[in-house]
Amino acid sequence: MCGRVNVTDDPAVRALCECLGVDLGPDPVQIRFNIAPGEPLLTLYKPADKIEKAEMEWGIVPPWTKPGKFSRPLINARAETIWEKPSFRKLITRQRAAAIVTGFYEWKREHGTKRAFHFHPRGNLVFAIAAIWQVSKHGVLQICLITTGPNQVMEPIHNRMPVLLAPESIRTWLENDDRETLNNLMIPPPDEWITAYEVSDYVNDARHEGPECIEP
Repeated sequence: MCGRVNVTDDPAVRALCECLGVDLGPDPVQIRFNIAPGEPLLTLYKPADKIEKAEMEWGIVPPWTKPGKFSRPLINARAETIWEKPSFRKLITRQRAAAIVTGFYEWKREHGTKRAFHFHPRGNLVFAIAAIWQVSKHGVLQICLITTGPNQVMEPIHNRMPVLLAPESIRTWLENDDRETLNNLMIPPPDEWITAYEVSDYVNDARHEGPECIEP
């Protein structure tokens, strides 16, 4: 799964958005080292005729859910079943998004312990994570990140990882409705795209913020 991300590089995020014709405005990109579900994610999506940005709440609650019948929002959707699951199948056909982050975390469980690892792009650039979005019953924009199987960098640590989009594939992901084309994007990224290193358990607590989260 993917349950924690960060945004730590304003210039890289701006450069990616500008390539897609999205103006982030004069205010600095909010730097966050430990973004957890329920918090806002910088998101690119295409609600009408052009790609736009929004801060979307991480986690979706299906609109047909009855009050009191849903324990927690859905933060991940599996690429292998996204076309069939009732919570996701309509969204993948017409409400796709890309969460813009500069890194994400995953935990390796062994011998009753959890070891945290930070994954980031080679070259200190930026990630676009494939996602779907919706408007909640209360009018809140919500996002769910899509996961796939691991590449060789992730495999020793976890059996799932986020679907990462190359910069040149983001527009295709947002605009092309062809199912085969989309499936070809929802695959493990090439190993050379990412690198990882172990970080301390400081990041385990979602209340913790600051560069300590990504220190080796």
